[in-house]
Amino acid sequence: VELVQKMVDGITKIIAMEEELAAKNAGGGEVAAVGFKLPEIEPGFDAWLQGQLAASPADVKDTDEFRYLTFSELPPFTDLHKSLMRKTMTPELFAKLKDVKTSKGYTLSNGMQAGVLRPHLGVGFTAGDEESFELFKEVIYPIVEGWHKFNPETQEHKSDLDPSKVVMSDEQVALFQKYVKSTRVRAARNISGYALPAGASKEDRLAVEGVLKEAFGGLPAELQGTYYPLGGLTSEQEDALQAGGFLFQKPGPMQLLGAAGAGRDWPDGRGIFHNDAKTVLCWCNEEDQCRIIAMEDGGDIKGVFGRFCALSDSIKTASEANGKSLMYDAKLGFLGTCPSNLGTGLRASVMIVLPELNKDVHKLEEICAGFDLQPRGSSGEHSAAVGGKWDISNKQRIGFSEVELVQKMIDGVGKLIALEEELAAAAAGGAAPAKTPSAPAAGSSSYELPKIGDEAFDGWLTSQLAASPADVKDTDDFRYLTFSEIPPFTELHKSLMRKNLTPELFAQLKDIKSSKGYTLSNSIQAGVLRPHLGVGITCGDEECFELFKDILYPVVKGWHGFDPATQTHKSDLDPTKLTFPEDIASKFGTYVKSTRIRAARNIAGFSLPAGASVEDRLAVEGVLKEAFASLPEPLQGKYYPLGGLTSAQEDELQAGGFLFQKPGPMQLLGAAGAGRGWPDGRGIFHNDAKTVLCWCNEEDQCRIIAMENGGDVKGVFERFCSLSHAIKGAAEANGKKLMESPNLGFLGTCPSNLGTGLRASVMIVLPELNKDPHKLEEICAGFDLQPRGSSGEHS
Repeated sequence: VELVQKMVDGITKIIAMEEELAAKNAGGGEVAAVGFKLPEIEPGFDAWLQGQLAASPADVKDTDEFRYLTFSELPPFTDLHKSLMRKTMTPELFAKLKDVKTSKGYTLSNGMQAGVLRPHLGVGFTAGDEESFELFKEVIYPIVEGWHKFNPETQEHKSDLDPSKVVMSDEQVALFQKYVKSTRVRAARNISGYALPAGASKEDRLAVEGVLKEAFGGLPAELQGTYYPLGGLTSEQEDALQAGGFLFQKPGPMQLLGAAGAGRDWPDGRGIFHNDAKTVLCWCNEEDQCRIIAMEDGGDIKGVFGRFCALSDSIKTASEANGKSLMYDAKLGFLGTCPSNLGTGLRASVMIVLPELNKDVHKLEEICAGFDLQPRGSSGEHSAAVGGKWDISNKQRIGFSEVELVQKMIDGVGKLIALEEELAAAAAGGAAPAKTPSAPAAGSSSYELPKIGDEAFDGWLTSQLAASPADVKDTDDFRYLTFSEIPPFTELHKSLMRKNLTPELFAQLKDIKSSKGYTLSNSIQAGVLRPHLGVGITCGDEECFELFKDILYPVVKGWHGFDPATQTHKSDLDPTKLTFPEDIASKFGTYVKSTRIRAARNIAGFSLPAGASVEDRLAVEGVLKEAFASLPEPLQGKYYPLGGLTSAQEDELQAGGFLFQKPGPMQLLGAAGAGRGWPDGRGIFHNDAKTVLCWCNEEDQCRIIAMENGGDVKGVFERFCSLSHAIKGAAEANGKKLMESPNLGFLGTCPSNLGTGLRASVMIVLPELNKDPHKLEEICAGFDLQPRGSSGEHS
């Protein structure tokens, strides 16, 4: 109740602010400027930051709403700081470079500022101009090697923008047109002699805009179009650009660009160009001086790449006509603000529908890995795709030419299409698809260890697998490892499990086993095999929370800021306690497009999915089916067992976003063993109105979701509570109870979802506050809310 009430109160405040801003804009009034504010990270670090800000001399690049800090000493980084800059920056290196300044006035402190103020950033360093890459190369080169696995000290980059070298047969063209829904190629270009956006003066910004407008004027006829300066947009133009996804916003202070100073003097000197056909698009003075994008519906990759190259050539020509050149370096390739986008800086992607491969995310990822491609599902990397629609793009940026990267994508996507057709043909004929060369021989285990990228660690993992005894929970396609010693974690391992698991603690817990057979090794397996995970530990049953509490409690504290050793959790599922008066309900009805509340419920006495036996999984399914049958009439519906879906049912569930897929091996659940025995014992329930939804035996035994279009938060919460009560009632009727602890609340597979495990969310349209994400984030922070833009947090 408290969490839903916080959301209601916070959204009410946000709506009031939105209306205030809209009224001021309608009346021509000025909106008060937001001054520069430091973030809150940790009390000790925050106090240090305040002292540094107070002592920082004025910087000629400062504005009323942004200050550049000058750090007098190496920042006392916190455990929250994860960036490569933090890893690279030693006291000696800081002392050596802290007084170095480019001719444009960009300093080491300027370059570090985003990474110091925003701990979540992965790179943590920005360049302010071309000189930065030489003067601060002792910081930048290790970052480049850490991010790209490319060493600028010993390697050189190559560029090739000749689209005629891309090979695409007529057969490939036809298949791409059949399967690919859209194609997009993008990169950045920056002009020597002018500062990059994080360090630019007004004068440089306007000069860049002038050169780019000249470039747009020199494009061939089919690429001719209109340049829209951001500061001069009419309401109609803004709506049209936003509808097409062409409009970019002022960067929020939690984003890399906002924290680095690239949002100063907004919107002067920024703008958007697109041609009449909307197949080329350029952003002026956003992250880089110019982001160039070529795109179109369909799969004509060669044509899209040709337009991309024409855009690049035009900007190069205009630069040279003004006595300039593009920023380019023999070692680093095309230069730009963030070291993550050096080299070609190119991302070539297709949106492709692969319904058969969508059923085997592991196979899709395997093929992509062979061509250095990055598949993204509906929720980003390592997730399945709603409707089978995947975004496939090149993973590499540097060390390969543009032609080579586009060719890799064509060849890899061609392989995906071939396998998709093979699987579809086999499904239509009722035959099992032929195994691809990487599949195991019949009768053998198909379980494969991942390649972490560290040779010694990969060798250690292989030996641990070979020495691991059989586990009763093993299946043909999954093995549980038994670690004989604490894993020799690599620098890629970032999880809280890794941080808290000491040799002494490992020795203390390694031989402990729950009555369901779940061990410490089972629990940490996902975090060992998948270094990118943030938590890195799973629970296989209710006993784990007691047996392994010496590792679980610190993980919970690190993730939630809640100490189960000294604090207790409380639950309240009485929707009548929610305050939601008619005037607020009316506002929500106007602004809120949809509402959704979800959490997990698990039944004591049965294992959790990461440790479940076939018997437990089927028993859980039986209890849940009983619960669904006992729901009140408006919530009555149908249960669809995943293993018994007709093609029509699968299509309908997928279209509604209700279908869940077998977890891929790179995901937490896949690596933890929650995909064993798929799809037996799994299923989906929804009511006729599609306002309640339950997933059986996915991450948890039951994920319960209540939702509807519009803003009736109270009604949605009531349905959520009814679902929870029905599952509790069915469990008790079977002599069981829900997994719940006074210290940890509702228990589940991942420690990140303990307590209420509840996520209550609204989708809301806020055009005025969208112009100032900082203000929106400030309001949300006051109510412990998390705003997510189109690209996730801080966007």
